[in-house]
Amino acid sequence: MVPARRSSEPTAHRRARRILGVLFLASGLSAVAIVVALAKGSTTPDLSSVTPQGRDLAHTAAVTFLAGEEQTVPHAESFDPRDAAGENIDGRGIPLDYRSLNWVGFSPQHFGTEDLGFTDFEVHHFLVVMRGPDEQTSPAPTSSPPAAAGTTTSPSPGATPPPGTTPSPGASPSISTSPGLAAGSGTGSPVPASNVLQLDVPVLLSEDGPRLGGSPSFSTWKNGAGEPEGKGDYTNYGGLTTEVSDAAKNQILRWAVAYATGDSQGLLAVTGDQNSSHRYMGLSGFTLANSAGAVQVLSAIKSTEEQSIVRVRIQLARAAPPGTVTENNEKQFTNFADFDLLVGAAGAQPPVLAWGPAGSAAELEPYSNALNN
Repeated sequence: MVPARRSSEPTAHRRARRILGVLFLASGLSAVAIVVALAKGSTTPDLSSVTPQGRDLAHTAAVTFLAGEEQTVPHAESFDPRDAAGENIDGRGIPLDYRSLNWVGFSPQHFGTEDLGFTDFEVHHFLVVMRGPDEQTSPAPTSSPPAAAGTTTSPSPGATPPPGTTPSPGASPSISTSPGLAAGSGTGSPVPASNVLQLDVPVLLSEDGPRLGGSPSFSTWKNGAGEPEGKGDYTNYGGLTTEVSDAAKNQILRWAVAYATGDSQGLLAVTGDQNSSHRYMGLSGFTLANSAGAVQVLSAIKSTEEQSIVRVRIQLARAAPPGTVTENNEKQFTNFADFDLLVGAAGAQPPVLAWGPAGSAAELEPYSNALNN
């Protein structure tokens, strides 16, 4: 037998270096992959499915802060509401004169390490619109966007004119149709409005539940400034875009009149709901403005083969209370409101099956606006 030939020492060293080189290369590629994954994951997290734990507490704290009062909500051990109330002997200050307060979201915050532990926060963000110096004696003038450009289509003779309005000679209630609203273009960076503030409320997430973690603070509202981006009328779903028939436009006009005036029977009829235990409610106290563009179809997409989602803009009018001083002595409040309508796609009178504010199309189900008698 011939003994097996053994490798020389230099050859063994070369093989070992090759093996080590392959291992180092593999580990290097793994490190690169980790860095890429972290870079991709460093974007703003999607919080659409996350329910904040301290939203109600944060809202109460925000209202209390704007009222200049001492905080009475559950709070962290490191935060003393009495010290934060300032030098007011009774813990009360002068309330801030603001027009509206709206919760606009929250940011999860984590401070610490695995060895030392983490402090978890929810920083809740509120939009505070300050009241102007002249708003206490007279309402701020309302600005109405221009009517969407497009052709005007008159309804069939069976369409009901808006009650309480007198169309000008030769005019009739109509629906303006627009393929979509063009985003305005501007030069330079928009400046945040001086009467809009952001109020941030820190909420500590403790083992026993949310606690106010510090005094709320003001900052400049920046999210409202920026170039127009994205489409909120669903026309980005190009394959779903569809036309609205004249019959559907007539039904939409009927819905708009009934909804503005609070005509329950009119809403029941336009939905085609056959359930005798259902009733519908509108706004009541409003009418459609005396304008050719009081009802506008802005866009439409297919929801199913038998249903469409239609973005509709209506111009509401409401008589001013007696003695109210208005801009230019106007006797009515008028402004536009946008809605998503779920409309049937067939029949001589396609039913308006459901409606909601613009952006609520995903929640619309047939007869979902119905109330039980």
